[in-house]
Amino acid sequence: MMHEYPIDVHDFTDIRPYTDAELPAAMERILEESALYQMVKYIYPGFGKSMVQKMLRGIKTVDQFQSEISGPAFKVIIQTTTAGLTFTNMDSISHEKSYLFLSNHRDIILDSAFLNVSLLEKGYNTTEIAIGDNLLQMQVVKDLVRLNKNFIVNRNVSSREVYPFSLRLSNYIRDTIVKRNTSIWIAQREGRSKDGDDRTATGLLKMLSMSGEKTIEDALMDLNMIPMAVSYEYDPCDILKTHELLHVRYFGSYEKKQGEDFKSMLRGITGHKGRVNIAVGSVLSETIDALRVIPNKNEKFRVLTQAIDAEMHRIYKLWPTNYIAHDLLTGGRDYKDQYTNIQKVAFSNYIRGNVLKLALLRRKTGLPRENFHKMAREIMLNMYARPVLNKMNNHSRIEHGVDVI
Repeated sequence: MMHEYPIDVHDFTDIRPYTDAELPAAMERILEESALYQMVKYIYPGFGKSMVQKMLRGIKTVDQFQSEISGPAFKVIIQTTTAGLTFTNMDSISHEKSYLFLSNHRDIILDSAFLNVSLLEKGYNTTEIAIGDNLLQMQVVKDLVRLNKNFIVNRNVSSREVYPFSLRLSNYIRDTIVKRNTSIWIAQREGRSKDGDDRTATGLLKMLSMSGEKTIEDALMDLNMIPMAVSYEYDPCDILKTHELLHVRYFGSYEKKQGEDFKSMLRGITGHKGRVNIAVGSVLSETIDALRVIPNKNEKFRVLTQAIDAEMHRIYKLWPTNYIAHDLLTGGRDYKDQYTNIQKVAFSNYIRGNVLKLALLRRKTGLPRENFHKMAREIMLNMYARPVLNKMNNHSRIEHGVDVI
């Protein structure tokens, strides 16, 4: 039976990355944008406008754009805004296979960018990257990300359009991994984890299985799903995330202003991150195969979601900031062996400084004064402490013999 959909679910023109043939026109549009020169000035301070134009007009292919422009740019960001990027278990990935990297999500641009830098460093091919169309309000951003192997996830669709748009996305992901043997990075849920609690959306797993022609298990097995966790010692957007969570706590919701996502992108790129780690887990084949004994479809997805979360929490690299935040929140010294007194004083001062910055903005943003300092401090500390609690709960489950499948 033929379905009448508002879109062709096998036509990926609107969502796929740009091809080499589309590069010249995109490059000319980018060169007309003043925002581009601001971005480039941050990464290459000595470059004038004519040098930038000459450099970009010399790019002829998407692969060349990644190897000569975005790759080196992200390396500069690593050198200037981090205390080092490390990898865990990256050698377990095969050079011959393509994977679906199912990732936690802390930074709009850098989570996937740091993975690709890590892959390039070790001689692997880079991944294509899923990005929500809500982040692509500016044409220059849209052009830059599609030149950098990003494909578009349509967020703002009507209830009637959800199914066909999800099916097209599912078809695209399957086509990329299975037919084109190209890996993909996708966040475990829509939006960044603002409270530090990394959880997978069951709806994402359902979307991924939609394009399969056989069982749910077979559909998911084909994708070589592998959990990935990125962890930052310091989150440059922690103050922005706390501001948003304060609004939710006081008023029940938060409405983003025009250009706020772009501000978060720039803050994430330019802000200090301390040390950063990319960890990959085990491919989920055995976990998925074990779902065959579960008769209920929703239960299969629930169990798989729990298994992915457990693996992500297991591989997440904890920093002294995480342990200090836990102990400051509880008032205890459970993890005193994981940090020094100097680190504790430095992080306490960092949190205090951020809370004071938020307090100065409080009246302007309409937030009430009552309990403000206490609540802002608690939200920000919880953001850093949550991964410790998740890892602790994981250990507890294993010790008591409770398995997710």
